[in-house]
Amino acid sequence: MAAVSVIFPVFFLLFLGGHARRRAWISHEQNEGAKRIALDILFPFLIYQVMVETNLEKGVFLEIIFLIFIWMLVYFLGGQLSKLLPRDFQEIAPFLCLTCEGGAVALPLYISVVGKSYTANLIPFDIAGILINFIFVPLILMNKSIGERKLLPFARKIFTSSFILAVLFGVFMNASGLHQVLMQNAGLKAVFDNTMEALTVPIGSLILFSLGYSMRLHKGFLASLFTLAGIRLLFCGSIILLFFLLFKEQMQNRIFSFGVILYFLCPTGFPVPLQIKGLLQKEKQEEFVSAFISLFLLIALAAYALLVLFYPVA
Repeated sequence: MAAVSVIFPVFFLLFLGGHARRRAWISHEQNEGAKRIALDILFPFLIYQVMVETNLEKGVFLEIIFLIFIWMLVYFLGGQLSKLLPRDFQEIAPFLCLTCEGGAVALPLYISVVGKSYTANLIPFDIAGILINFIFVPLILMNKSIGERKLLPFARKIFTSSFILAVLFGVFMNASGLHQVLMQNAGLKAVFDNTMEALTVPIGSLILFSLGYSMRLHKGFLASLFTLAGIRLLFCGSIILLFFLLFKEQMQNRIFSFGVILYFLCPTGFPVPLQIKGLLQKEKQEEFVSAFISLFLLIALAAYALLVLFYPVA
């Protein structure tokens, strides 16, 4: 029942988005506007909160560096395996193998089992995902763009973007201790916590609604969905295995290893579809992306149920 209570709102929002499209409650342009609000305005505040509240220990940095390298490797290997898919999906497939959705899927499921006090176990994974989604992916997209490529303007665009500024400012406030000093004031802490909650809570709902709006599951690409799901599971399964090999001490802790297994069986990070919007030239490509993420939501639920039954943390 715990699994249902956590995952049901996710599927309900997907359904609501699809129903809104079918009933013409909102237009395509309005849906795109909701995406932009989530990505360009609200998401940087979530990034800042993650960075400023993370305990910046050596082990955290090792996990982040490891995952950044692995996700880049996954992208290039995914480019080779994507040749198994129809031509329309080959270019977007490697991006769908990148990162996992922590905030809206993995973290709520994880907390339902171990409690909020262990949230920090998954934070390094999300930080690596943020850096991949907002530095590596834009670099790849720039390389794919048509026309003259100028590195300096692009670098300026990257390092003045709200996402990177949120990361840099969050690390500075954390490492310098300024955030901790400010949070000693109970009034300031209450203002910060309440403001961040108001800004970040709608993000998952807006993105899920938008994904549902775009989702149309056609029988014509079911085979492609399952093929790409198999490829992503191969990559994510390998990441889990590498954690058992390279981070043996941490993985001996059932609470930590439970989180690792669950996290890397969750769907593609929700920012990815928004980042690769320019590559989706056909309507069925957009539908394929949304359907793929929905399929992996089912996989995450199945993984959660099996872990609760056969991999107890207590």
